[in-house]
Amino acid sequence: MLRRFREQEDGSLTVEMAIWAPFLLCMLALIMDFAYLMVVNANMWSAARDTARAVSIHRVRPEEANDYLRSRLFFGNNDYVVDVQVDRDEVDARISLPGAKASLTPVMGRYVVGELKASISMLREPS
Repeated sequence: MLRRFREQEDGSLTVEMAIWAPFLLCMLALIMDFAYLMVVNANMWSAARDTARAVSIHRVRPEEANDYLRSRLFFGNNDYVVDVQVDRDEVDARISLPGAKASLTPVMGRYVVGELKASISMLREPS
């Protein structure tokens, strides 16, 4: 019986999978979390640029700019801090988000220090 046990290789893949599966799942989770962080950051830049452009060409009124900026963000449940400043000649659109809030898992949130920020300045078109 012991001899037959030594000669059979059934279950050898199960042992290898049990060893590697947690590592592979953790790597997959970290890759997805980092990709989400990059998508949030790209969306912040795009929303800031679109808002500054819309206000600079007088498509959006300055008093509606903060609401317009929030509407351009994909992930509205995050704690974004938005600020649109409109001067006579210039429009500044700024967004910031704490790094811990820009992750899918709490693991990545612990290690992202600081804030994600996007800031765009554009000159206003003559009215």
